[in-house]
Formats: sequence, C-alpha cells, structure tokens
Amino acid sequence: MSDREEQLLALDRQIRDRESRTAEDLATIRVLSEQWASYAHVMRVHSERFEEAGVRLDAKNYFVQKGLAASRELDAYVSRLAGDHAELLDETERSLRSASEAELERLRREKADVSWG
Repeated sequence: MSDREEQLLALDRQIRDRESRTAEDLATIRVLSEQWASYAHVMRVHSERFEEAGVRLDAKNYFVQKGLAASRELDAYVSRLAGDHAELLDETERSLRSASEAELERLRREKADVSWG
C-alpha cells in the first residue's frame, strides 16, 4: 500500500471517528435535555399536588401557608434552573456542531489535497 493510500485511509478513519464522537456527544446532550425537562415536569406536578393538598388541609393555617410558599419558591427556582440548563445545552450543542463541522471540513480538504497531490 502506498503512502498516499495510507494517508487517505487514515483521514477516512479520522473523519469517521469525528462523526461518531459528534453523534455520541449530541445524543448525550439530547438525553440531558430530556432528563431536565422530565425533572422540571415532575417538580411542577409535585408542586401542583402540594397546592391541592394545602387547600384541602387548611389554606388559612400559618404553617400550611408557609409550606405552600416554600413549594412555590422551589417550583419557580427549578423552572428557572431547567430553563437556564436548557439554554446552556442548546449553546453547547451549537458550539459542538460548529466545531465538528469545521474539523470535518478541514479533514475533507486535507483528504482532497492528498487525493489530488
């Protein structure tokens, strides 16, 4: 096998490896996004149930009111946190795609140079 063929095979392998790593990283980001969305949903449902229970118990009771206020505050915090996390994951995904596309383009140009070289 000639040096040129070896270079082409190595570049093909690098391209496949990069594509595979990118696909795995994007899948991980999707899983994290889904987990955060699920967590926020579960917390929202829990908060709604807590509200319903508080009304049934005695919404005028000081301790019930305090518990409901804490539950609302926690729900708002989790919602903000989930939103911030979603933005971070979206930005990470865009950055990952951009870096991967740039690297793949570089490898493809290098492969084309070797092919024509």
